[in-house]
Amino acid sequence: MDHGEYCKALFREIDRLAALLPDTDLTTPVPSCPAWDLGKLGGHVGATERWVTAMITSGSTEKLPFAEFEENIPTEATALSDWVAAGVDGLISALVAAPAHQQVWTLGGTTRPTAFWARRMLHEAAVHRTDAALALNVPASVDPVVARDGIEEILTILPYAPRLAGFGAVRGDGQSIELVATDVDARWRIDIGAASFAWRPTAAGQEPVEATVTATATVSNLYLFLWGRPAVPQIAGDSSLLARWSATTAF
Repeated sequence: MDHGEYCKALFREIDRLAALLPDTDLTTPVPSCPAWDLGKLGGHVGATERWVTAMITSGSTEKLPFAEFEENIPTEATALSDWVAAGVDGLISALVAAPAHQQVWTLGGTTRPTAFWARRMLHEAAVHRTDAALALNVPASVDPVVARDGIEEILTILPYAPRLAGFGAVRGDGQSIELVATDVDARWRIDIGAASFAWRPTAAGQEPVEATVTATATVSNLYLFLWGRPAVPQIAGDSSLLARWSATTAF
């Protein structure tokens, strides 16, 4: 996916999320985010839209305080839906207008081109739109193109996630996880070392090396599984390794 495709897909995901919120009870629990109800989920997404927009438009290379963007969040369902939908307009305008070379703060305190946020916000929106759908008991899946990209995005950003200070729980010596998609020609290998992990896509037609554990599912379910959402793949091999990975890395 290129920058324009990320922006278009981001708009679609926010539009789908916003469409779930009107005429709902915002106190409905979100099982995949146990501390949240639908009101908190919508508020988080809308605040994050505005936080990232401010980061981009200001060209900030320092992390802006998030709390100020959580003020004055609408508490009525239709108003919250409209607020979330309006936030993506400013965000995409900022992403499109920003110079390609502009560097801003990103995860881990690293400065990167603003295009980083188009991809990151797409997957933020896709996962939380799925959370809202699960809370409302409506079908929840992710477009295969988005899911395929998202698997690689989460594997890329995991080392920068502040909550992973305990990543030692899945450190090992030569252990490996293979992710196999059933509906697209794609698979990924995660090799776990003593101090870190490395991942790579397995090329089409390449003979795979036997992994410690293999997880097989649709690409959408693999994506949701990596995000700690209820999508259980078919597992072959050492399931305890996959359980430790999930327990340590799920957001």
